[in-house]
Amino acid sequence: MPQTSDILDALRRGDVLTPLDAQIRFGTMRLAARVSDAKALLEPGEEIVSERHVTTSRKVVARYRLVKREPAQGVLPW
Repeated sequence: MPQTSDILDALRRGDVLTPLDAQIRFGTMRLAARVSDAKALLEPGEEIVSERHVTTSRKVVARYRLVKREPAQGVLPW
């Protein structure tokens, strides 16, 4: 899983990845599959989100980034 860990490291550094970025940087043509694998390795409070991105050639692709959220503390359930 070196591609998966490399992709997760890049996302943790704040990189935003598209399939073309992943192909060039990590040699994978299956970014969605690697992101799915990476989700199993996330720390609490981390989430990988995808958003639609329109390229300069007007193609729509997924763009992935990592979001860190602070876990809610002291929140009562009522």
